[in-house]
Amino acid sequence: QVVKPVVSVYPAASRGRLEEKSSLLCLASAMFPPVVRISWRRQTECGCLEELPSADGQQLELRESGCTASVLQIYQTKFSYEYSCYVQHEGGTVEALIDTASELQWHPANYFIYF
Repeated sequence: QVVKPVVSVYPAASRGRLEEKSSLLCLASAMFPPVVRISWRRQTECGCLEELPSADGQQLELRESGCTASVLQIYQTKFSYEYSCYVQHEGGTVEALIDTASELQWHPANYFIYF
């Protein structure tokens, strides 16, 4: 029996904050079969959704038994966009949205000092 994935998007902590970058984590789990394709999109100023240009972020995909995760690293200048994680599965496509303007707040307390 085909079971659609449960999809969640979270801001992820990363050392990249020192470089004016932050990360988003998209997690797809509880699906059958356990094969998915994850892609990222963002909402432009005109309200249109566009595939994320490769120059605007770096993506890493991780697979474990029963779940797949995608980590997207984005630059500070791109925080005003809303990002969507799209998970394509045999049971259909599932979307999860994160508003980075409110989720990824830049505040001095968020900076870490590395020696």
